[in-house]
Amino acid sequence: MDGEPRRKNPRTPFEGWVEISASGERRLATARDLSPAGIGVDLPGAPLAPASALICEFALPGISLPLALDGSVAWADGSRLGVRFDDIDPGLAELLENHTAGRP
Repeated sequence: MDGEPRRKNPRTPFEGWVEISASGERRLATARDLSPAGIGVDLPGAPLAPASALICEFALPGISLPLALDGSVAWADGSRLGVRFDDIDPGLAELLENHTAGRP
């Protein structure tokens, strides 16, 4: 896809709401896909600049509490953007790996 770098981690389709907090503003995005290292979203409105720091909050199926992960914009193409997660807790990293691999 144009504007997207090659991915090191496999992604899986992922649908749901993602709350993005950046620069003191909270916005609602729609998830496109997920990997242990990041998430792809559609974010209507003004685009976020590459490398912008943010927090992504979303729920995985079967998990009652939403995850809140620090990240940064890895790439942006209009309303689509890729978020790279930063400094993920090892337990959360394992949870994301299991989800993207289809393991419970």
